[in-house]
Amino acid sequence: MTKKNRIVSFKKLDSELKNLVQNFYPYGFEDDIKSYQLGPGKSFYAFPISTEEYNILVKVDVDYDFGLDMEEEVSGQESDL
Repeated sequence: MTKKNRIVSFKKLDSELKNLVQNFYPYGFEDDIKSYQLGPGKSFYAFPISTEEYNILVKVDVDYDFGLDMEEEVSGQESDL
């Protein structure tokens, strides 16, 4: 049996999924957040969890794109020191 895929907003998680997130990520999920592309100019950030029936991406709001831009900022700060 193939698992179904779902995308759920973190803000709209029911209590069962909140408990599942806490069990999967007891120390936080920040390191597992990735950017997913929906199409040109459309993307979102999420982290994965899974159940027996579903592969779930939990969509989260991110204030800063922490990809390549952050690495460039950090390396730029180090060179200024």
